Amino acid sequence: MGAAARQGVILMGGLGTRLGNLSSHTPKPMLPVQGRPFVEWLIEKARRTGIERMLLLCGHRAEVVEAWRPGAEARFDISIEISREPQPLGTAGALIHARAQLADDFLLLNGDTWFDFDWSALALQKDDLGALALRPVSPADRYETITLASGRAIAINPRNLDLGAGLINAGVYRLRPAALDGFSAPASLEGDVLPVLASRGALAGQRFEGGFIDIGLPETYDAAQTMDLGAPQ
Repeated sequence: MGAAARQGVILMGGLGTRLGNLSSHTPKPMLPVQGRPFVEWLIEKARRTGIERMLLLCGHRAEVVEAWRPGAEARFDISIEISREPQPLGTAGALIHARAQLADDFLLLNGDTWFDFDWSALALQKDDLGALALRPVSPADRYETITLASGRAIAINPRNLDLGAGLINAGVYRLRPAALDGFSAPASLEGDVLPVLASRGALAGQRFEGGFIDIGLPETYDAAQTMDLGAPQ
């Protein structure tokens, strides 16, 4: 296993339309969860798992994040950079736009997802361009699933209403900037980049267990208010 990543990158640019008025004036990762912006739970966990600096990829209502940043840097004793999309670029497009700010190897997090495992255990081998943290779910009929073979994510499969169980991409990644080679914004990480990496044999996958929630729906946002996210430090 290689060394743990030192840079954390968080995708924060989405509109969060499924949350209605909750996210109309506030980026979804900045919505309050248990008394603090949800993104603070992610940064705190990243800090505990060896991350030394953060890069936030912002779009919708980025000014809210920019106003919050100075206090957060002081509270968490960590450098926080912001990359602001000029227009919606997609999840991969946001990374392409910020490429000059990316480390040689970084931990990427969905800003609206919590997957509670040891993030430092997600590893890149020498020839990997990316690695996915995979979570078993049952039933798996609501999700795209990943075919894993000998530690490689070899296929990303469409939703299957008859699928009883499967492995899903749970929103935590290790990536090298070279994973973005050949792509231009706008582009989707899930729809464009990852399937190509899988077809090339350049995408690793590791299975982890742990608490999981996506705050993108009103009912899951409400559920996050009482979920065990660890005690604030």
